[in-house]
Amino acid sequence: MPVPWLHEERIRRRMVGTNVVSGNAMTTGNNRRMTDEEINALLGEYKQSRSQELRDRIVMQYANLVESVARRFAGVADSVEDLIQEGYIGLITAIEGYKSEKGVKFSTYATHFVIGQIKHHLRDRGKIIKEPAWLQELNQRVTRVIEALAQELGRIPTHAEIAQTMGMAEEDIAELLTTREVFKVASLDGGGEEGEDANSSYDMDRVRADRRVELELPVEEKLVLKTALEKLKDLEQTVLSEFYFKERNQTEIARSLGISCNYVSHILRNSTKKLKKILVSEELKEAQIELALMRRRLEEQAQFIEENTVIDPMTRLYNRSYFHSRLEEEINRANRHQYPVAVLLLALDGYERISRAYGTLRAEDILRHSAQLIRSRVRRVDILTRFDTHTFGLILPHTGGQVTVVAERLAQTLGDWILAEKLHTGRAPLNLMIGHLHYPERAACPASLVQGAMDSLSAVILSEDASIAA
Repeated sequence: MPVPWLHEERIRRRMVGTNVVSGNAMTTGNNRRMTDEEINALLGEYKQSRSQELRDRIVMQYANLVESVARRFAGVADSVEDLIQEGYIGLITAIEGYKSEKGVKFSTYATHFVIGQIKHHLRDRGKIIKEPAWLQELNQRVTRVIEALAQELGRIPTHAEIAQTMGMAEEDIAELLTTREVFKVASLDGGGEEGEDANSSYDMDRVRADRRVELELPVEEKLVLKTALEKLKDLEQTVLSEFYFKERNQTEIARSLGISCNYVSHILRNSTKKLKKILVSEELKEAQIELALMRRRLEEQAQFIEENTVIDPMTRLYNRSYFHSRLEEEINRANRHQYPVAVLLLALDGYERISRAYGTLRAEDILRHSAQLIRSRVRRVDILTRFDTHTFGLILPHTGGQVTVVAERLAQTLGDWILAEKLHTGRAPLNLMIGHLHYPERAACPASLVQGAMDSLSAVILSEDASIAA
């Protein structure tokens, strides 16, 4: 079995010095890079043989190009690692479509596809209208909480569960989620009036018709407002609540409370003035200190949730939630560019027995080492995740029927290790199971692709050649 190009690339990186251009061949440290003529010859040979090994050699030659382009977009919307993965997909697309007779250098052709793939990915994940910074931050917190709760509960959380975790009102969560959708499709024609006098008197019905003001405040500022409102008289609180939160006009409020419209208007003007004084008074200093501490706790909690939302803490691989979201993206991309995608599941059957017999630490060491072995035997563009407690999930772009070759390679690697460590014997034997399926030939959608891979899980016969059982 040839050494995978990913392993070769890691070795090359350790030897990399400064880039040196010499004649028509570029060298990197002590490793000579191929000339344009050699690359074209390799591309021609690949067109004839469709050898994955040849394609990987070409990909390895342009690893620096992909990473250089990806880092130009660092900080735009994704981690550099994600952008590099997208760049490799663009590079593979360029290899598949390049025609030397057109007279264009492959490096120029490939750069166009790498940049285009990354930009297309960013556009796919973008939005029509840029949200305000405060709303982006709040949306990110809500998204992290939803993903964490979904992973914990095994289902989509309710508005009440999200609200309880966020420390917000349930109706605020409902409106926030609605607002997120509005920003995706809203018109660009909106905007406030210009030239208004900042010192002019309030038009209460116009203010009421605007979106609810409290939605634009961070959680801690909403609590400050709530504390200030509690210092008003009951009637003032009622009028403000009816006007701003229930969106009733002054006539409706007057009729329901049995008072005149003029009195309602008077209460609105005076109560808003009182609120302004209360909010800047010394009485709220203690509350503001408590809120500052709360904000710090919320930030720490948000950081913790972020770190544990898509990353499995034990193996540091992506988790099942990320697997499903990324698989859907890859299927959509495969539809656009007409290439196959495969899913491969690899289960360590007996993992729970090992945990009970030898302890959690031993079981976790086995899981982590298995993850390292799998990572060393797949391409960088492949997405490796922890699918469940003892199962790894792989998404393999540009891989159709060749997924069987990948399965055999992984079975050989893990089988040899299990045999060497004698993990297949004793009171808690470890067995290996592999299942796979590819799109679109064998599955029509992401769900059927995953289910088919799960249904095809079968035991690997642990012998000297670690062949897969029929």
